Amino acid sequence: MARLLDLNELAEETSTEFGLLECLREIGVIAPDVDGVYTAGDVIRVDAAKSLLDSGLSVEKIGEAIDLGLFTFEYIDRFHPEPSPLSDNTLGDLAGQLSLEVQVLKSVYLALGLAEPPEDGRLTVETEEILERFVAVWGPGGENGLVRAARLVGEPAQRLSEGWTRLYVEKISHPLGEQGLTTEERIQEIVATTEQAALLAPMMFNWLMQTHLRHAIDRANLEGIEETMAEIGLSAPAPRRPPAIAFVDISGYTQMTQAHGDTYAVRSSDLMRNHAQRVAGQHGGRLVKLLGDGAMLYFENVSEGVSAVVELVRALAGDGLEAHAGIHAGPVIEHDADFYGSTVNLTSRIAGLAGPGEILVSGVVVNQVEDLDVESLGSAILKGVDAPVPTYRLLSLSGV
Repeated sequence: MARLLDLNELAEETSTEFGLLECLREIGVIAPDVDGVYTAGDVIRVDAAKSLLDSGLSVEKIGEAIDLGLFTFEYIDRFHPEPSPLSDNTLGDLAGQLSLEVQVLKSVYLALGLAEPPEDGRLTVETEEILERFVAVWGPGGENGLVRAARLVGEPAQRLSEGWTRLYVEKISHPLGEQGLTTEERIQEIVATTEQAALLAPMMFNWLMQTHLRHAIDRANLEGIEETMAEIGLSAPAPRRPPAIAFVDISGYTQMTQAHGDTYAVRSSDLMRNHAQRVAGQHGGRLVKLLGDGAMLYFENVSEGVSAVVELVRALAGDGLEAHAGIHAGPVIEHDADFYGSTVNLTSRIAGLAGPGEILVSGVVVNQVEDLDVESLGSAILKGVDAPVPTYRLLSLSGV
């Protein structure tokens, strides 16, 4: 059953003056029952109306749009979970209880991509519980740990929410206006599809987070075991013909996506997937996973791996995408169709050194493949790697 609110509670939960609430009631944004009682859904309606007011629309214009049937607030609460009630604590109170400077919590809010709340404004119960658990987990890492953890969650959540909504408008909402539907039919169809999309996004995000988190924890555990065994001399002997791992990334991906938007990102990802699957299959390897702006590939034969990566970089260049890559060979840990261990980590680091259009390989690759035309770059100091790593720039594929 929906949580019920009187006018005072609605004003408090939305931080809205009574006069504005009365105006919103008059134009039909909110509608109390015969006893003057509102629901928690009216909190969502008031917040949505205030966003429109903040954008420059007047109460009168919003009312006109409602009267003309161009917009309705009637169903908007169906797109969101019911708002949490207010707790007794403000942000300042919570900071004191957590033994933190209030500015630290404000920094967390900013890293999450949220507007900084007023110190004297009461938090919701849900917000208070989340922040308490967040600080309990990441507080030992200090302010830097808190802010970095908040940013790790906030940035992808914001990108997902904005991209998901833009895609819905482009592919679902706008096309409905071209189908000859009446305004009421179009609104009903948009309400139904928006509700489904709004409910699906957090479900998928949570499922993916749980799945990726499990893989990340497994990887950390397996790599920890590998490192510990190496420290006590129990490492597995290196295979005579080790498999190869390759990372291929699109150069300048972030800047190009910012300049050209989601269309560029989708096109780039599709081209990377299609070309990577093709060349991997043709050379006895496989595409392990896509990584946003790149791909991770596995090859049992190092020479085939080098040939595949060269072909992949050239294919991407033919489609206007400049890429760079790193290749290394060595023992790997396979788990849940993914690969882990120091070989994978080292390959990623080598790829990170490559400039646009470059393919860098390790000394192991040079020793495994005859007649590689390479240029020595000396020994590189790589993050997380104890000893300098000999690296080479691939110049051609003579003899491969």
